[in-house]
Amino acid sequence: MNFKSFSLKNGSKIKYLHRDNIPLVYISVLIEASPLDEEKPAQAFLTAHMLTHGTKSFSAREIEEKIDFLAISIDKQVKPDYTLITLACTKRHLKEAVELFFDIIKNPIFPEDEIKKEISILANTVKQMENDPSYIANKEFLKILFGSHPYGRPIHGEFESLKEIKREDMIRFYERFYKPDRMIFSFVGDINEIELKSLISSYIENWQGKAEGRKINAPLFEKRQKPFEKLIKRDDLTQSTILLGFEGISRKDPDFYAFSVMNYILGGGGLTSRLAKQVREEQGLAYSIYSTFYPNLLPGAFEIEVKTKSENTSKVIKMIVKELERMKTQGVTDEELKEAKSFLTGSFPLRIDTMKKICEFLLLMDFYELGDDYIDKYPEYIERVTKEDIKRVANKFLKEDSYILVVTGKNL
Repeated sequence: MNFKSFSLKNGSKIKYLHRDNIPLVYISVLIEASPLDEEKPAQAFLTAHMLTHGTKSFSAREIEEKIDFLAISIDKQVKPDYTLITLACTKRHLKEAVELFFDIIKNPIFPEDEIKKEISILANTVKQMENDPSYIANKEFLKILFGSHPYGRPIHGEFESLKEIKREDMIRFYERFYKPDRMIFSFVGDINEIELKSLISSYIENWQGKAEGRKINAPLFEKRQKPFEKLIKRDDLTQSTILLGFEGISRKDPDFYAFSVMNYILGGGGLTSRLAKQVREEQGLAYSIYSTFYPNLLPGAFEIEVKTKSENTSKVIKMIVKELERMKTQGVTDEELKEAKSFLTGSFPLRIDTMKKICEFLLLMDFYELGDDYIDKYPEYIERVTKEDIKRVANKFLKEDSYILVVTGKNL
């Protein structure tokens, strides 16, 4: 992919890809600010989501009207490692859209009345989520795995903790981290180099300020000599939601690609995975079962989730453990390896099949230091994985004798 990368004197990084087949423009900014930097839970989430609720120039209502009138969207995402804000607009309204976009990033005022409304809405949403067995199990699993580390709590906070966050907490978080020297911008779409230089000159180049250094601490995983099991009793449920997992891998770990292939074969490959074949196809004990992992800046979580009838809970858990053991002792077959590689390389283009996806993906490539040639090199990285690599990674990471198990249901 023929995009351009360069840095500005104020520390900002720029990614640029010209695409003029559709008169649309996407602008994204990745801000190195996340729950890793919080003084209070949900501080990062609420700071990002309050950006569109009032600036020095426009009220929340005026911003909303402008977004509707210009037919644009401003998407805000807070992830475990970073905050991502993306503008989508037509070429026709580029000037007005960009002006609004940078106004909300550079000049938010965090109005008290808007904060109260946003927290009230969020608290109600969280309360509803607390009824979802899958959400409950996942929240408890992360808390057990990560303890007090920020990865161990919901990004959007919990019902009780939301009452603690104040306007000054958001202002302080914004002042600490929303600075140009820790931002990466990407411009993708119907925008030529002259227009790009003009936008950079007008909105980014002269913006000064240094963000506070991130004080990121790695999670301290508790050493377990045996499985840790937790039942969250819900007598109203006829199904058990089972979440079994343990420590995972970081995005920068050299074993990331071998881990990706192993995970696909074990449970990440949908109906073709080993877990699905054993638990769903052969035994008919679940409609779906899957494994997933979260490769963050720091080691994240590895999880296997399945829902099954209450009376099948113990049987399904034993089957999962058996598959973990089999991956470690027997490894994978040539056919499994070939199919996994084919899927992972073949599906990779779907991650960048829209301008929005490209715009955001370019930022992640920079943030995780994957290299500007990552898109071209990814198939090669996957193809290099051997059966020996998978067996080694399985023995290094899979903990079938000391997993964490959380079950939401009637019994364990």
